[in-house]
Amino acid sequence: MTIWMPELRGRSGPKYQAIVDAIADAVAQGDLTPGTKLPPQRNLAYDLGVTLGTVTRAYQELERSGMARGEVGRGTFITVPTGRVERAAPTPSLSENIDALRSSVDMVPSPYNSLYGTDFMGSEGLELASNYPLTQGVGALTQRAVERINHEAVWDAVSRYQAHNGLGPHLEAGAQWLSGLGVESKPGDILIAPGGQAATQIALMALAQPGDLIVAEALSWPGITVTAAPLGLRVEGLAMDEDGLVPDAFEQACRDRAPRLLYLLPTLQNPTTSIMPETRRRQIAEIARKYGVFIIEDDVYGFLLGQVPTPVHCLAPDITVYVTSLSKAVSPGLRVGYLIVPQGRMAAFVGALRSSTLMASPITVEIASEMIRGGEADEMMDMQRREVESRQQELMRRLGHLNPRTHPRSLHAWMPVPQGFTGPEFRTRLLERGVSVTPGKAFVMDDRLRPDHPHVRICLGAEHDRQRLDRALAIIAEVAAASSAQPTTYI
Repeated sequence: MTIWMPELRGRSGPKYQAIVDAIADAVAQGDLTPGTKLPPQRNLAYDLGVTLGTVTRAYQELERSGMARGEVGRGTFITVPTGRVERAAPTPSLSENIDALRSSVDMVPSPYNSLYGTDFMGSEGLELASNYPLTQGVGALTQRAVERINHEAVWDAVSRYQAHNGLGPHLEAGAQWLSGLGVESKPGDILIAPGGQAATQIALMALAQPGDLIVAEALSWPGITVTAAPLGLRVEGLAMDEDGLVPDAFEQACRDRAPRLLYLLPTLQNPTTSIMPETRRRQIAEIARKYGVFIIEDDVYGFLLGQVPTPVHCLAPDITVYVTSLSKAVSPGLRVGYLIVPQGRMAAFVGALRSSTLMASPITVEIASEMIRGGEADEMMDMQRREVESRQQELMRRLGHLNPRTHPRSLHAWMPVPQGFTGPEFRTRLLERGVSVTPGKAFVMDDRLRPDHPHVRICLGAEHDRQRLDRALAIIAEVAAASSAQPTTYI
């Protein structure tokens, strides 16, 4: 695999065309020769700081012009002989914002993408970059639930457009699910969305206006930036420590920059795995109320703990939008998310839902609701907790000496890059061995608050086969051991 990287500085025009031009120049100069494998699309997007859609567009232009060819399961290769490059004419482009919305960092290739020529690692790649849940057994549990509701009257009822926020039994099942997470709510305060990311988008649309400022922890879920960008919202990172967001930094931002919303991951934070203590949650809630700032509490990982500190929503329900989903806890295929909406705000949230996705699919919500009612959802949660604990033990056995920051119930770990490597060097060495991880810079909300040392996020759920996971962890340990042990700086 080549470690060649295109140089985009000084190039004008759309970013995808700048990538095409940089590759064309490298071919013309002999730096890239026929048969050279180009960097995997998703990895190049990370390294260049552009969206996956931008790189995909560039590679499509290269193939269209005959300069490169894509091979299913293998990658993209240079085909044009040196010195015979013909530049492809630019074609009309969608906005960068739409590219970004479709290319959230956590929206990564699935095992089936190789059918469409977009599998960035190939069939042998060991996937530790995607924060996927474990889904062993979900098919049988889903089938069991569907069999109980497999009646014509049920399918008739859920095959129509739904009024307001959907059917009462679905909202009641949502309240039951949320109660199991330690969050009591009335069915009338719940909004059902097509997944957690859509739920976050709905909250942003309902509570903010273009130009408003959203603040988040210095390291946070990258999807918040790509979800906010098309809405004309700015995202800024704030200082954090081992317990999460620093209250003084939040209050200073409230005084100086008047944010409209705070996006917060207080439980098993992504990527650091921190769990914010209840005392700090109270501090954050008090500051937010003092300055009139709404909070979006993202709790998609809270189910893994079983017992968690009091949710921020329970401390400040009037200013907090609680967001969770069944995608991590039960099944990504259901695409069912839940919001608990502050009193008096439901009309704005329903309007945002209807202007974006209209409604969550009543058919999938019915299946999800039956899995909640019948206990299958709880069975999936219990399975994940047990399996995650086992995988965490394996992680620590293989990589504990590298001091990863994690939790016994976390689906991911936040590991410092071994001394002697820069961040890109370590990731490249792993890719050469067939292992993908997520570079730490993907989570940086503000370059001024980057960690002093580079990190990578390691995910434990995407590789369902335990032998493959063990092999990937062993490779990470081997690559780390090969370090020259020279000091490094964050890149």
